Amino acid sequence: MKLLIEDYPYPADKVRGLLGGEEPYGTDGICRISNVGYLYNPSIDDCVFILPKVILDYHESEAEDTVFKKFNPVDIIDVNKAFRDERLNSDQRDFIYNLSTWIYRAIAEFVRINEELPESRRCRIVYRKQFSSVGLNGQNTDGTLIDVILSLIKFANDNRDFFMFIIKNIHRGYNKIHWNKTIAAKTAFIHNGTPYYVNMVNKKKQINFDEELLVIFYSILNYVRNKYGFPINTIFNYELISGAKFETYLAGLGKARLLQIKYKYFSDKALQLWNLCYCFFAMAEQMRAKSDASEYLFVSNFNRVFETMIDTLVSDSNIPSALRDQRDGKIVDHIYPYVSLVSPNDIYYIGDSKYYKIGGSVHGNSEYKQYTYARNVIHYNIDLFLRFGSEAFNKGALPYLDTLTDGYNVTPNFFISAEIDEEYRYSEPGVHVHKANDGKNYAVSKHFANRLFDRDTLWLAHYDINFLYVLALFVSPHQTVRDEFKADIRKRFREHFIGLLNGKYEFYKFVISPGEMEDFVTRNFRELTGKIYHFNKTLVLALEKGHESSKKIFSKYEGVLEAFTLS
Repeated sequence: MKLLIEDYPYPADKVRGLLGGEEPYGTDGICRISNVGYLYNPSIDDCVFILPKVILDYHESEAEDTVFKKFNPVDIIDVNKAFRDERLNSDQRDFIYNLSTWIYRAIAEFVRINEELPESRRCRIVYRKQFSSVGLNGQNTDGTLIDVILSLIKFANDNRDFFMFIIKNIHRGYNKIHWNKTIAAKTAFIHNGTPYYVNMVNKKKQINFDEELLVIFYSILNYVRNKYGFPINTIFNYELISGAKFETYLAGLGKARLLQIKYKYFSDKALQLWNLCYCFFAMAEQMRAKSDASEYLFVSNFNRVFETMIDTLVSDSNIPSALRDQRDGKIVDHIYPYVSLVSPNDIYYIGDSKYYKIGGSVHGNSEYKQYTYARNVIHYNIDLFLRFGSEAFNKGALPYLDTLTDGYNVTPNFFISAEIDEEYRYSEPGVHVHKANDGKNYAVSKHFANRLFDRDTLWLAHYDINFLYVLALFVSPHQTVRDEFKADIRKRFREHFIGLLNGKYEFYKFVISPGEMEDFVTRNFRELTGKIYHFNKTLVLALEKGHESSKKIFSKYEGVLEAFTLS
């Protein structure tokens, strides 16, 4: 297997020919590959995987990007050779192979989701070519060589009990003595009138077709492991078909032999195993018949795949289209309604995926765009209320503006970017606050100081998430697991925002009767505008900690204030 990494500046002579055809090289002799995905290149008779740049980490001492904080990507282009030369240890090699297949599966899932969208909304970033249609698991579906290999490996991992059951049945009675043949063929010696046989004849069975199918299956796995390097840990208990004999199976004998024994199988598992083996040999035969044929599945903009992955795990699908596709042409990555930071009502949380190398920072333009997303969402909701009044709720509007105080609900706004778990685990979400180079874990845009509930006071947080966890969850067949994660991460985001605001503001509620509240707000509006927000007969005051006006306001209204904490 050959390994390339998206957007890494490879010397042209190190990668020439790996992708087939004439790759576009720069005049400076450097090749940067903008795609991510998989290619089978017949000219080198090997698979080439292009992994996303998120696995790159800047190595400060060497002033270059590295893999595993150690390897120059050029040194591990040939993964098998790097392992044989002991540059990569077995864990590192296995991680590369596993990540390659996870990336492939994620792109395949993205393709499926993308093709279900209306024509006008589909991404034009997918490039796909296959040898032909093969039937996987008894279904006529399009599949690549990697699809077939992954299906074989998955069957081996998921059906160990099935294999043990067959092997036990096959070998039952092998060690029993065949007494008739022993007495007829072997000489006994007599001791005290009792015959004793030193050499006995065991019972033997004729060829078992279940066993032959297992031999073929394990031989395929052994070939895949040796040829392409996939780490397969299945223990082979048979004398396998290999070398020149297996080449004849690849050339057509495998298909022919499987067709001869096909009707010996009746169980669903055995039929599924037969079908997978047949698909493999059918694919191998097609590849040999067309020596110049390649196949590939890659995307030209993996950022869109990452957006889709995060959106699937965070957002809602039933959002009004105008909130995502905004009128000024901007498209929001992630948006969903969730409990407000201040009131029990829902408010829209607005997110943007950031696909960088490990440790990449958000640039200034991205922050301003994110504030614009929030302003557009606020305006959209206010416009609905102006046009439809209370009926606006039926059109997806949420209560941003408090008509009593003219205060605006706080709009949670965030970036989410990927990093690789330090222990390379796929099971840990690893969600945490991303700290910028200046140590801050937030940004804020405002027109006026000490006015939290002003329309133009917008807070922006930044989170990191384990890219490996996102990959595994995105392709998981278990929707309940994704739903549980979605509920958990929404809760985490809200709790972080609340902690952020509680750290920056002192919150109070006014102890006045509901009947006096409107008159109180009117009389003190000039002084309290942007600092107060009302919901459910509760009037909340937010005072910025350390601001010169906060102490004065608190002293004036201290007699009617009671401590209030966002929760």
